Amino acid sequence: MMGYYSGWGMMGGIGTFGFTTWLVVFIDLVLLGLWLWKQINK
Repeated sequence: MMGYYSGWGMMGGIGTFGFTTWLVVFIDLVLLGLWLWKQINK
C-alpha cells in the first residue's frame, strides 16, 4: 500500500519527499500532543 503512492513508486522523487514530509509532520504532532498533555496535567 505504501509502496505505490499517487502513481509514483516509493523511490520516485515526489513519493520519497512526500513520505518524509508526512513522517516529520506526524512526529511533530505526537510531540505537540505530549507537550499539551503535560501542560494540562500541571
